Amino acid sequence: MYDVIVAGSNTIDAFVYTDKNESIRIKSIKSEETYISYPLGSKLLVNELDFYTGGGGTNASVCLSRMGLKTAYIGKIGNDSNGKVILDELKRENIDFLGEISSLSKEKTGYSVVLDSIEHNRTILSFRGANDTLSYLKIDKNKLQTRWFYFATMTGKSFKTLEQIAGYANKNKIKIIFNPDNALCEKGADFLKNILKNTEILVLNNEEASLLTGKNNPIFNTAELKKFGPEIVIITDGKNPVNCIDYDNNHYVIYPLDIKVIETTGAGDSFSSTFLAGLIKTKDVEFALKLAIINSHSVLKYKGAKNKLLFFNEAVKILNSSNIKIEKNKI
Repeated sequence: MYDVIVAGSNTIDAFVYTDKNESIRIKSIKSEETYISYPLGSKLLVNELDFYTGGGGTNASVCLSRMGLKTAYIGKIGNDSNGKVILDELKRENIDFLGEISSLSKEKTGYSVVLDSIEHNRTILSFRGANDTLSYLKIDKNKLQTRWFYFATMTGKSFKTLEQIAGYANKNKIKIIFNPDNALCEKGADFLKNILKNTEILVLNNEEASLLTGKNNPIFNTAELKKFGPEIVIITDGKNPVNCIDYDNNHYVIYPLDIKVIETTGAGDSFSSTFLAGLIKTKDVEFALKLAIINSHSVLKYKGAKNKLLFFNEAVKILNSSNIKIEKNKI
């Protein structure tokens, strides 16, 4: 019996830092957006080049395992050298692989290029590869013995597989935590309804929540998103406070600590998976929220989605010496 089985993507992430980049802001009547800019026709020097594993599925899996939970991972990798890197990491982190290795030579393991971080943000070029073709039929259902499923984003054929796993979870009374990304939320709540109606905990950021509700108000959206099925809704918002509504309609506002942010990749994955770990271990929503702040802050201080994910005792020790402000009210 597993504590958590994670379903989601896996990638090799290449972090590229060039010698010259700028941000430009383009404003129209309806919106204003910021872009990374490189000189056209130039040859740019790469000052730093780092490689790490990533993807919402493996990020959450490693976090949950380090939190002391018996963890397995479902995803699809290519039969290539990058796939071997993913499998080796899972084994090293004591995570069982219950997914699929592609039989097609042309189907490669997922890969991302993370471009220069500007203003503590980043632009990612993402190649999904084998991540998009996970088949439900290839999953051994006899091994899906777990208390929780953690759903990260999956797209293409793999999203249908995620829906089928949600149906399996409902039939077998297994709880689900769902952490969708912007691309899924853009498709709307109706597209996600088969998962949302079976979801116990929904964690997403303010932009993603707004795409589902049409409102840019995190306090309103926590209550509004509960109507789709989740019992707990958490909305993160960068440097701004985190909003959460729990089983009993208690509303929490959690204030992040003032830290120096190096890189934001993987911070959302660490927050949602650490919250789940804290809740499983203590059944205390307030403790779980504070623990999630501590671990996500640790990730924000380093490059790479898993640097530096904390072990449970490390996170608790830091939490005990930190002064995280949290407010709780009844809605």
